Amino acid sequence: MRIRRYSVSDAPAVHSLFIDSVQKLCRSDYSFNEIAAWAPVDADAEIWAGRFSDQHSIVAEDEDGVIIGFGSADIGKGYVDMLYVSPSVAGHGVGKTLLKALESRMDPPITVHASITACPFFRSQGYSIVRENIVVRGGVRIKNYLMRKM
Repeated sequence: MRIRRYSVSDAPAVHSLFIDSVQKLCRSDYSFNEIAAWAPVDADAEIWAGRFSDQHSIVAEDEDGVIIGFGSADIGKGYVDMLYVSPSVAGHGVGKTLLKALESRMDPPITVHASITACPFFRSQGYSIVRENIVVRGGVRIKNYLMRKM
């Protein structure tokens, strides 16, 4: 596995991985409507690509150069914005490697809004729940948790 900086040319692969990850890994914790609102397949590619421009964004590639995970963070605020892995490699250390790479650039405390699905992963990495949080996407209320690592 290789970790490298995100490039705008990665946007289509990263967006596809995001959709696949949410749809497959989160379906036992979220309803069909919640998943459809959270990860709409028809999201604008330019808006998606622009989301990474103001953050430190990285991707993980397998030995064939296929993107198997990605993460982004607002380094100055100590905030992990996104961290997603391909369902095919979930549980194999990709998320942990990406998170460590992001954390290495930030001073504690570090925060993240973690999904119900990701909450156990972040707990295993030293994060604790600060509070339950609700985000609204496309008029649908979606629960996650504000978590912090000191």
